[in-house]
Amino acid sequence: MRREILLVLLLTITFNSLCSQVNKGDSPFYEKMRTLPLEEREKLIYDEIMSGNVPDYMKGFVKISYKDRDANHKTHRVTLFVKPDYLTVGEGKSAFIIPMTPATAQKIADSSGCSLPTPKIVDIIYKKSRLKVEPFNYIPRGDRNETPDIFYDHSRVIFAQIKAAGYKPGVFIAGSKKDIVISSKLQDSLRPGHVIIYGWHRLDGTPIQPVYNGHLGRYVDYSHGVRLICDTIKIDGKKYNYRDVLRDSLLYTLLSNEDKPLVITSYSY
Repeated sequence: MRREILLVLLLTITFNSLCSQVNKGDSPFYEKMRTLPLEEREKLIYDEIMSGNVPDYMKGFVKISYKDRDANHKTHRVTLFVKPDYLTVGEGKSAFIIPMTPATAQKIADSSGCSLPTPKIVDIIYKKSRLKVEPFNYIPRGDRNETPDIFYDHSRVIFAQIKAAGYKPGVFIAGSKKDIVISSKLQDSLRPGHVIIYGWHRLDGTPIQPVYNGHLGRYVDYSHGVRLICDTIKIDGKKYNYRDVLRDSLLYTLLSNEDKPLVITSYSY
């Protein structure tokens, strides 16, 4: 308990110190997007990211490798290339880890030669990450947690956590957001077009959020994050397409913990 209190105090001091350095106008993107209706906001997010208005560290990938078995129990070595953090707009003081709808996330992924993770890949990323942070959550109050101001506040908290841990933005981080994921729930006929979320691991490795598709696709809150996976992966040194592997009856278990290959491997937009 004492350790938790000290951690909260340290985070609060660091967060206040960080926020004191962020002035109105430091993030033109934030000042603009916070007043827009959802459709215009999502278009702005897409346009900013695709125009290259992202931190330099988000322009590359982190290489991760692991061993796993295919559906016939044969062991393979898998190599993935993943973004070090969730999609972020802006640089320096203006950097904003930005939640978005699954449609916008998928559009950005498709335009970047990338895909979204499965729950299994989210777990692997958490295990392989260099920095693991305790999830920071806000108490639900009406629709407050769905507002851009809370999105921005949560982004600043994450940067404060990174600083408090002795790192800089760009470190391979996990635990800071729930992931928008792809799973067999994309086939759920009772919840078509819903967003699927998973993760937000605590420091003991357990996810707060089980695989869940209860929210409509238009729903976005501060806890949602988008982590991109490069479509080109390697299995035993040979190149494969991430989505093709997820649909493959033999190899899909290397990327998914579900009972069958995925039929749908992306959101519609």
